[in-house]
Amino acid sequence: MSRIGGAQKFMREVQVEAKKVVWPERKETTQATLMVFVMVILIALFLYGVDSLLSWLVQKVI
Repeated sequence: MSRIGGAQKFMREVQVEAKKVVWPERKETTQATLMVFVMVILIALFLYGVDSLLSWLVQKVI
């Protein structure tokens, strides 16, 4: 099989697989995005707390 024939076969297979993709609904996407933002904020607050605690402990030792 030539390179061009292989590339054409590959592109046909890509089109077939792309038709099988099920995209999430707008509501699902919004919920997932909101959950990501919430988790990022929670982790940021946790890391801020740990950093502040460790900083305070190091200042007490010094």
